[in-house]
Amino acid sequence: MRKLLMIFSCVLFLVFGACGEGNGPSLLPQGTPDTMAPYINMRQYEFYTEVNKPIDFSNIGGYDDVDGLLPTRLRGYVDYSTPGDYYPSIICTDLSNNESEVIITIHVLESGTLETPPPDQPTPEPTPSFCDSPDAMDRSQPCTVVIGSVLEQYKRVYEGEEGKDLCIELEGEDACEVILRNDGTFWGYGAD
Repeated sequence: MRKLLMIFSCVLFLVFGACGEGNGPSLLPQGTPDTMAPYINMRQYEFYTEVNKPIDFSNIGGYDDVDGLLPTRLRGYVDYSTPGDYYPSIICTDLSNNESEVIITIHVLESGTLETPPPDQPTPEPTPSFCDSPDAMDRSQPCTVVIGSVLEQYKRVYEGEEGKDLCIELEGEDACEVILRNDGTFWGYGAD
């Protein structure tokens, strides 16, 4: 009965053109032999674990232009019960027996020596550096800011050099005054 089911399944697959051709569409012309090895999808090549804690590599997959998605396997010796460095390979073989191999490093460490990374924490706000310029209006404020009390002196402010024309056009040339940052560098214009 089992053999009959397998034959029936293969006949169905043949009807739909998929039996024996993997699980993806072939990019090769029909009848062209598959000579290209599959690609192994990896971004990490060095792994750390503690004694008696094997690493699960089942999330690493391969892809072949003819056969589609393929499984990978670990080849080589790793003794998870003994601390040390091991150099096995991740292997992927397509249905035409083309094989890819990526050598990896597994560091097996003594129990309790593997530091766990801290949980994701929000990035702290940058701490402003205080102004050490001799021209600073307020040394307790960052150099790159315009002190709030300076801005409050004007009813309108125009940031940057490009603000000069707008300030003159709307307020008149005599009404526009230069506004400086805390360190004495130019910031823009203000109008009374």
